[in-house]
Amino acid sequence: MELERLDNFSRQVAEALFAKFPQWQAYATAEEAANGKAYLSVTVPAPAEASAAHGLTITTEDGVVTVGFDWYHSHFYPSVGDGEHFGTDYALHFIEELLDEHVAVISWWTGDQCQAFSTRQQGVNAMPKDLIGPYDRERIRSWKGSLNADRAA
Repeated sequence: MELERLDNFSRQVAEALFAKFPQWQAYATAEEAANGKAYLSVTVPAPAEASAAHGLTITTEDGVVTVGFDWYHSHFYPSVGDGEHFGTDYALHFIEELLDEHVAVISWWTGDQCQAFSTRQQGVNAMPKDLIGPYDRERIRSWKGSLNADRAA
């Protein structure tokens, strides 16, 4: 991948990401944003055991790291964090937590329509149920599949 094509923010994220996960360089591309600047896009295929609709995605468009897996995604703005990690550092920490299955993702569905999505840690959903709205099933996915579940509401 041509790191020199990336904007400064994307280049810094790419360097930090590939320092932790050098094998992911093979999944990286430089995408062009509407403003003409190139940003990082990485799509890592999920293991078959994850039974995920979508693998792990990492993008850096508009100076924000966005991480997605299955039906979930989150934006890691510089001020977003857990008190110890913020911004890009928090995104990288989140990715490690996801890969180690300390975090899973959950989505709520009505028929074939996704109503909401969030994270799940130690069996607790990050999004309170009163914010979800009506749904008829839950879908939980984890990187290695050990936390996966499909449940009727």
